[in-house]
Amino acid sequence: MRTLPVKNLLFLIWWLAVLKNSSAQVPTAMPPDANAFYNDAIPAIRQQVKNIVLQTASAIKHHRANADSLSQSLRTNKTLKTLTNNDIEGITVLILVQASNNADADLKHMVLGMSRGNEQKLQQKTSRQTAPANNVENKNRSMEEINEIQNLKLQLLMERKRRMAEEISVVMKKISGTQRNIITNLK
Repeated sequence: MRTLPVKNLLFLIWWLAVLKNSSAQVPTAMPPDANAFYNDAIPAIRQQVKNIVLQTASAIKHHRANADSLSQSLRTNKTLKTLTNNDIEGITVLILVQASNNADADLKHMVLGMSRGNEQKLQQKTSRQTAPANNVENKNRSMEEINEIQNLKLQLLMERKRRMAEEISVVMKKISGTQRNIITNLK
């Protein structure tokens, strides 16, 4: 009988430890000033802009984050036509931070699902001991394939979050010192 590879088990244990902390947030390299800007801006900005942030963040869920192309796309939005480049860059940060928050939620959901799945597999393992050998081997192979797919999804999501954090950092440098003005302009 084949078991879960040690590296996958260690990865899962690490994720479970992360989920058990008090805030249950996934660790990121997100610039703290970006989170502060997001937390200050979202409650203050007008609803139309907030809707653009939420919808765009949801739309880029499975795409590589690219702040430049995102900003360019926002400049063509009729609702945002009167805004300055700095304001557009601010909205870009808000979208990327929201997308990162969405990815955090996806990661938590995925890891919790993996945890529940592993508990179920353990229960099934004890009941399979009386099953024919071929059937057990096929199910074990299938479970390994599922684990590999889940681990790949986790890795892809973590890489996507890392890229978003890099993009956010670059844009935050562009709007450094102007966040208050951007929030005021987006009200």
